[in-house]
Amino acid sequence: MACARSYWYEPSSRSLIVAKVLLTRPRKRSSSEDTLHQILRDAGIAILELPMLRFDWPADLTVVDRSLERAAAGAFEAIVLSSPTAVNFFEERAQEHGLLARICASTRFGAVGRATANELAVFGIGVDFPIPSHGGSLELASVLSHDNLAGKHILLLQSQLGLETLTHSLREIGAIPERVTLYVTEGPTLEDAARLVNLLESKARPDAIAFFSPSAVHNFVRTLAEMASGLIRELPPLAAIGETTAKAIEETLHKRPEIVARKADQTSLAQDILHYLEL
Repeated sequence: MACARSYWYEPSSRSLIVAKVLLTRPRKRSSSEDTLHQILRDAGIAILELPMLRFDWPADLTVVDRSLERAAAGAFEAIVLSSPTAVNFFEERAQEHGLLARICASTRFGAVGRATANELAVFGIGVDFPIPSHGGSLELASVLSHDNLAGKHILLLQSQLGLETLTHSLREIGAIPERVTLYVTEGPTLEDAARLVNLLESKARPDAIAFFSPSAVHNFVRTLAEMASGLIRELPPLAAIGETTAKAIEETLHKRPEIVARKADQTSLAQDILHYLEL
């Protein structure tokens, strides 16, 4: 059960906590009933959540709304969504303007990873391109290169921090990508930043820290660099949900994460964390 304002989740069935894992994903993307929580807590792991990301709408939604209206009119061959968060923002705005049904009827959808495809399925939207097994724009770009997209307009819905990898790759195969900032990504609150430092300095340090996106990795490293740089050199084992996130850890911390999920989904990440911790 979660304690007030501490976001601790105790193991579901064991009285003894065998390990502690810190999750850095946004709270709106997390649930005590999701697969990751269930697998870890059933193994006797206590979970702490400290989001390294926050999401919001852009200050000006003119470009977003215009793009959705064009999509409803059939202007795009496909819409590619970069994350489950992108799916939620897309669905909310398209529904608000009464455009979702028309968009779904007039265009195909692509997803950067399995989690994004699963979120689309929640709203009854199917994915029309193969889903990258490891997640990430680079693998999706390779998949899309086998489709006849030359001369076709592709709408990319991302945050302002989205990578240019997919945009460049689509241009190389002759497609016409249009990248639109659907939502903005911000770093942790000052309260959560302070709690992170306090946690890593305490005797209750987690046995592993799990990351779910490159942005979370960058914010995590920036927070420690600004508030307590010495902690960066003494981190617990790190876990990445996919190769894109693992690459961000390598680039910022100059080390390979100890745990990289074999597939870019919650089940694989949870199982690989348990395997590493020998639970």
